[in-house]
Amino acid sequence: MSSGGESEEAVPVSERTYTNPVHSGYLGDPFVLKHNGEYYAYGTTPAAEKLVIPVPHSRDLVGWRPLGVALTLHDDAFEALWAPEVAYDNGTFYMYYSAGGSEGEGHRLRVATATHPAGPFEDGGVVLTPEEPFTIDAHPFCEDDGQWYLYYCRDFLDSEGGQRVGTGIVVDRLLGMTRLAGEPTTVMRPHAGWQLYERQRVWYGRVWDWYTVEGPFVRERGGAYYCFYSGGAWKEPNYGVSYVIADHPLGPFVSEGDAGGPKLLRTRPGKVIGPGHASLTHAPDNAQEYIVYHAWDPQHTARLMRIDRLDWDQQGPSSPAPTLDPQPAPPLPAFRDWFDGPDGAPPNPFTWRIEGGDWQLQGGELVQQDAEARPAAALLTGVPLGENYLFEASVRLLKSRDERGRYGVCLGHSSGSITSLTLAADGTLPLGDGRRGVREGSASHTNLRKLGSGFRGDAYHRLLVSLRGGEAEVRLEGVRVASGLEVPPDVSGVGLFTWGAAAAFDGVSVQK
Repeated sequence: MSSGGESEEAVPVSERTYTNPVHSGYLGDPFVLKHNGEYYAYGTTPAAEKLVIPVPHSRDLVGWRPLGVALTLHDDAFEALWAPEVAYDNGTFYMYYSAGGSEGEGHRLRVATATHPAGPFEDGGVVLTPEEPFTIDAHPFCEDDGQWYLYYCRDFLDSEGGQRVGTGIVVDRLLGMTRLAGEPTTVMRPHAGWQLYERQRVWYGRVWDWYTVEGPFVRERGGAYYCFYSGGAWKEPNYGVSYVIADHPLGPFVSEGDAGGPKLLRTRPGKVIGPGHASLTHAPDNAQEYIVYHAWDPQHTARLMRIDRLDWDQQGPSSPAPTLDPQPAPPLPAFRDWFDGPDGAPPNPFTWRIEGGDWQLQGGELVQQDAEARPAAALLTGVPLGENYLFEASVRLLKSRDERGRYGVCLGHSSGSITSLTLAADGTLPLGDGRRGVREGSASHTNLRKLGSGFRGDAYHRLLVSLRGGEAEVRLEGVRVASGLEVPPDVSGVGLFTWGAAAAFDGVSVQK
């Protein structure tokens, strides 16, 4: 990797393939976090490694290397850790997981925190659901208004109205990243025969025909909320993935046509057994989605991590999964840069054009060090944009001249002026045209959004700008903060920007 980034289009898509499974080590219940343009996976280990959570790392979703152990519990009270998921918020990584007996006895949800996605994570001693005898499979989800929710699983023992006894899914609001509102709402309970976990199961001192739905993962699409879930017995061929739909994160969720079996992922007898507990992530191009899941090998010796393309149409999500043959690799962007070059080096002049400021590579970041510069821009060269594109950058504040200091991304125009889309030292998100403002030092913008009293400028924040049909949408940490922003047609390039601030940048990519 050069210090000045790489153009990805030199490698034809048809020549880049992968074959499942993408990771050779046992990794059940896989969850993939994308942070600063890189991927970190977490999952359940086999019984021999029962109190650790490993963390493989990748830059393309296909090639994975181990980074070690993200979490270790040194507590004789626990026999197993299950199903970790990690959320990033304001500089802290929160790992939600359950701990308890090897067969599920006494499992309850816990939270561990870290300052880096690879850990080490430290358990804070917080039990999110102390009143419940059994809770597993936590999934944090952030709505566009910034509200966090936690989906998780609990047991239902009543059978009134023909309900099936077993494990179901609920959702509650997070009042903080480590505290629930205590108002769980039922998302779904088992509702079909294929979701049978075990007949004549001995549990809670009784014998039941037990059904299970678990492993929730939510994605908003076109104003609808899809809760993907796994049903059945995780060790058996009936295990698979389906989904329910709602108009709000709290529901009510409705099942559509999965009474006869899971709609999205099913066993392929003798080849892929029990595919399930899926999470979703975007390919490096930030456009194509992928479903990440585990499945047993034919010998039933290990649960292995697999990925497959997830497509959307008017009927909802679909996937060719589980695939066995070579598949086109997840698409790469037209350009990306992790700033891996030697400390003190300038950004590659063949890739970046500097206009003001003091720009240097430092510790895997591109740093603009001059807090007095107004403006300072690093503009990409040699990456023609076209009419539609995605521009991604992770940004953090180092120092501000005053509360009006700004840092973020920008659009360069053929006239030589700049449109800035930035975060501000005073905790606002200045958005809008602002081209003259950049050149003349005015802080006027068409839109200012307050980011909240807990916003930390010194933490990395991901900005994703999508330009379609002359209008821009801006997402901050995946949350839509602006849409319908008019962009003049003479955009000639994209870049990184500061005004009266020193800032660091990482994980830059452009997808045309």
